[in-house]
Amino acid sequence: MSADSQTIITPSDYSKGSESTSSVPCGICRRQFSRYTCPKCNLLYCSLQCFRSPTKTHADCSEAFYRKEVETDIHTTPSKTAEERQKMMELLKRFEEDALNDDQAPLGDSDSDEEDDDLASKLESMDLENASHEEIWSALSPAQQDKFLKALNDPSSDLAQQLLTSEELEKQIEEPWWERPSDLSGLASDAHQRGTKGARYGVRPEITSIPHAALNASAGAASMGPSLLYNIFATLVTYAYVTRYLSTSPLASISPGDPEHYEARQFFSRLVPFLTDRKSRTVLPSLSGLITHLWSRFEPGSMTPALFALLMRDVAKLMRPSTVVPIASSGPTESFADHPSANALCAISDLSALFQRSSASSVPSAVSAKLAFYAARIVSTPAYILIALADEAMARARLVEREEDLDKIPASEAVTEQTREAKPQIEELT
Repeated sequence: MSADSQTIITPSDYSKGSESTSSVPCGICRRQFSRYTCPKCNLLYCSLQCFRSPTKTHADCSEAFYRKEVETDIHTTPSKTAEERQKMMELLKRFEEDALNDDQAPLGDSDSDEEDDDLASKLESMDLENASHEEIWSALSPAQQDKFLKALNDPSSDLAQQLLTSEELEKQIEEPWWERPSDLSGLASDAHQRGTKGARYGVRPEITSIPHAALNASAGAASMGPSLLYNIFATLVTYAYVTRYLSTSPLASISPGDPEHYEARQFFSRLVPFLTDRKSRTVLPSLSGLITHLWSRFEPGSMTPALFALLMRDVAKLMRPSTVVPIASSGPTESFADHPSANALCAISDLSALFQRSSASSVPSAVSAKLAFYAARIVSTPAYILIALADEAMARARLVEREEDLDKIPASEAVTEQTREAKPQIEELT
């Protein structure tokens, strides 16, 4: 982000005696406390997601900000590879096709047809292999640039969805490893196998060993004290979301130097803070409490009932024990590769690898230690309990999918969840 753009997102500065922003709700989502003030319209907001929101009173500020950011990036970013230029051209071509067929929202006045023809002519005469971002951007008229920027600012719009469904981009999408068809399950050694429809599937993660200390501690905790299964379920919902959001499977395949590595870890810190906070004592009491806990932590506009239902089905599939498993081979060490809950253990192992320390350290991170305890809890939990949890999740997914939002969750459950977080019951492994 450029230095100029940083002046747009600045912490609110109130004079002494005025109300602190920590107690003023966000003027856009009205769900979180505000942390920043827009210097143009003085609107209080809580996050970058809300700043981007095209509200009536704030649309001019956010649209101008992102227009400037895109233009700055085009002018300052060095020439990209031919493959990256080709992807951008693919987006612009689809943009052009949509503009030609868009009868409901014309790009300008009566001269729009001439502009479309002019754009097509420019794209045809352009050297796609050597064209810079600036040259590609200049091929669009001001009205077309404006429409393109609006599509980028609103990924849920019809135009944005049409741009994102190009065959070129679909080739880059990687389906989660647990969606791999059974006829490809034996090809795990070959990365990114393709199914009959050309979809790419991630490689099934290897299950890491579970320390005997964690197994012994979990076996005792399973018969005493509250269950952590809903905490584990919430962690796996976040795991499924991050996997689909980044279109990367498994997550351990992300290089530590890649910005997505940091982004993935930040998702877990925000959505399931009890996983990354060593001193957390949060215990989720129910599936309804779990939904309330997670939904409130997603950025406004980033979650829909349909997507949440998909994530619930993902985790139900991961948590459900297999009814038929191969006979485990005997060996000097215990292996869980053939365990009925191998899918859940694979997911936890993948997540543990994401939070591993550098290879120079032999001591596991606090998150990895907690995840080892989660894996041990899965192993020590009777299969019928996990099956019941998976069935409950599937039923809840169908209910969530039918609802327009989650407002139908009883307020008493939300209050109970907040109370439980304020008065923790037990301390998790630290």
